[in-house]
Amino acid sequence: MRARARPSEPPRAPADARAPRLLLVEDEPTIIDVLNEFLSAHGYQILVCSNGEIAIEQLPVFKPDLVITDLNLPGVSGLEVMRLAKSLDADAVVIVVTGNASTSSAIEALRQGAYDYVTKPFELLEVHQIIERGLASRRLQQTNQRLLEELRQANQTLQRHESELREKVALATWQMTTLYEVGKEISADLELEPRLRIIAEKACGLVGARGAIIYLRQEGSEEFHARAAYGLEPGADASFQPGVGLNGAAVFEQKAARHQSAPGAADLALPGFAERFFSVMALPMTAEGQLLGVLNVIDKLGNFSADDENFLSLYVAEAAIAILNSQLFERTKSLDRLKSEFVAVVSHEIRTPLTSIKGAIELLADSRYFQNTDQQGKLLAIAGANSERLMLLINDILDFSKLEANRLPMSRERQRLEPVIQQAVHNLRTLIEDHKIRVETQLSPQLPDVSIDAHRITQVVTNLLSNAIKFSTDGGEIEIAAEPWQGRVRVSVRDHGEGIATGDLPKLFQRFSQLDSSSTRKAGGTGLGLVISRGIIEQHDGQIWVESVLGQGSVFYFTLTAAPPLVDAGDVFESGSAAADTAR
Repeated sequence: MRARARPSEPPRAPADARAPRLLLVEDEPTIIDVLNEFLSAHGYQILVCSNGEIAIEQLPVFKPDLVITDLNLPGVSGLEVMRLAKSLDADAVVIVVTGNASTSSAIEALRQGAYDYVTKPFELLEVHQIIERGLASRRLQQTNQRLLEELRQANQTLQRHESELREKVALATWQMTTLYEVGKEISADLELEPRLRIIAEKACGLVGARGAIIYLRQEGSEEFHARAAYGLEPGADASFQPGVGLNGAAVFEQKAARHQSAPGAADLALPGFAERFFSVMALPMTAEGQLLGVLNVIDKLGNFSADDENFLSLYVAEAAIAILNSQLFERTKSLDRLKSEFVAVVSHEIRTPLTSIKGAIELLADSRYFQNTDQQGKLLAIAGANSERLMLLINDILDFSKLEANRLPMSRERQRLEPVIQQAVHNLRTLIEDHKIRVETQLSPQLPDVSIDAHRITQVVTNLLSNAIKFSTDGGEIEIAAEPWQGRVRVSVRDHGEGIATGDLPKLFQRFSQLDSSSTRKAGGTGLGLVISRGIIEQHDGQIWVESVLGQGSVFYFTLTAAPPLVDAGDVFESGSAAADTAR
């Protein structure tokens, strides 16, 4: 008949629900009673099993914190009880009880996972101390495991946060790189209309939209007009007022607005477009405190997200600055064009009466028709010289206006350079003689023909030679040279005057710029001569520059394109004959 637990075996209800649970497995009633009474008095929950079979049944149910088991039990041994306890709870503390004769069995139990052992007979105080140490060890181990679990969870959280942060950094890097690359494409063209088309196209690509519209604010008005569209065809009256519709709300509230049509509901209409749209995001475009317009991105599957809005807000901020720059550029161009037209008209109107005045002065100074006193002759000479100077100034202004408008006439032909330089020297012969300047020309014998407008290149050489005379001392020397140079022809005009400071060199080719801008400067002029010369040389596909050392003079250089070699008629005949022979 199978042994059963005594009526006293079920545990007493503990005063403290957290009291440690002890499973006592012992087949000697005296030891059971002593340990049960002693341990219960110390507040432990006790479950007594008189053999191993009962203990094995109770282990999964009772779930003890500590097991005290006799090794030498009838039937199922204490070692088997220990193994099952450890398999159910790896942290369970097992104390084995053995007699003096079987100490080796206790040592084997220690090897297999027992916490400690006691030998019969034993002291209750010693047993209690071992139990307390075992329970303390269990609590420490459980605390350690709990901390390890918390650490593992914290590591998982940290790894998750690290992964999220890495994804955010990767996304931000991609966005910044994308915006930088897109910004370069937008900045490639400063004209407003091409720039608007690129901005609309790139906005679609950034968020996967089907189309995009840019409405710009009309200058001097509260209306916004569609100025560019990508993927859509605008119709008539493509404008809206602030506060009206989705775009009006975005303008009025100065923040992005989104629309997504509900199932079965009507899609959204936009000003100036016949079709309707199920998904629209409107972003106000602001730069330097100015509301320039609104960007619409249209019809994205899955609707526009908050991430799309944040990303496009960055894009719109960059695009708005580009639009503002283009608007300023167009205004500047318009003002520049008006200025050039005004200058051209005024200069032309001044030149007509000035020509009559100049002719009248020349006629009055002609001794064949009028007999003038010495004083009258001097006054007429001064008037003639100043009218000539004024005519030159007007011609410079007209040429400059034509250069700015790309309307300066050019007629390039194959020419020799020697007569051009000789003509420039001849044009200034009076000025050269007045200042007793010696002009030396050094023209290379290997000088090739050039493809030039002879009149305009003469104007350039005359201008450079005139400057050299102005800044040379009386009785000085000027050298004009021309030579083959790096596959081109280089012309130079060297003077030995006061030279130009390094910091002043960039001013030379600026319009209306004079190195000496004081009212007492010795060299007059509009400050346009070098600007016009640069424009003429650049239209000849050449370059112009200056080298100067203060106190040692200056050298102005410009380059011209050599004309292609002439084909000899005999070569053409021989080539044609060879081709005919080949055909035969």
